[in-house]
Amino acid sequence: MNFHPLVAEAQLHEGYRQVFSIQGHDLLLLQHEGQLHLLDNICPHAGYPLHQGQIINHALRCPMHGYLFELDGGRCILHSEGPCDDLRAFPFAIREGMVGVLL
Repeated sequence: MNFHPLVAEAQLHEGYRQVFSIQGHDLLLLQHEGQLHLLDNICPHAGYPLHQGQIINHALRCPMHGYLFELDGGRCILHSEGPCDDLRAFPFAIREGMVGVLL
């Protein structure tokens, strides 16, 4: 896996959210309760962007249909219109003060 830098660690703060496009992946990096999460920004149900979704009990809610995905791992825990695949979570690392995705 190769390290692809996204943002300086010093720029992160509680509530941070940013979308990055890396090698054909639309990634959402967010910080919630001191933890970083790097998830696919596209809902696997209908392809809607998730970056404006509300966080409810450590889960990201799709703003289109209300599907809920765990921040840790992306597992779909609430289906509003039928079954849905899990949201892809991406591995990341912090190197030399930079947060980056491992692809």
